[in-house]
Amino acid sequence: MQQAWLERDLAQCGFCQPGQIMAAVALLKRTARPTDADIDGIESVCRCGTYSRIREAIEKAAAEISTATPKITP
Repeated sequence: MQQAWLERDLAQCGFCQPGQIMAAVALLKRTARPTDADIDGIESVCRCGTYSRIREAIEKAAAEISTATPKITP
């Protein structure tokens, strides 16, 4: 998720970043392919107005996670 944030140049003032990243990770743990409504449900206020890039970052991370090779544990 952090890499997707960096690739979308989301690092602005830093006020909301930790909460948004944690909420996005929690969302992807619940829903592998979140809808726009799921992403909107995060309800984190960004003072810099980067909402479209937040959505792009979450969608990118979801796509990468879904195509990643699963880890096999004994």
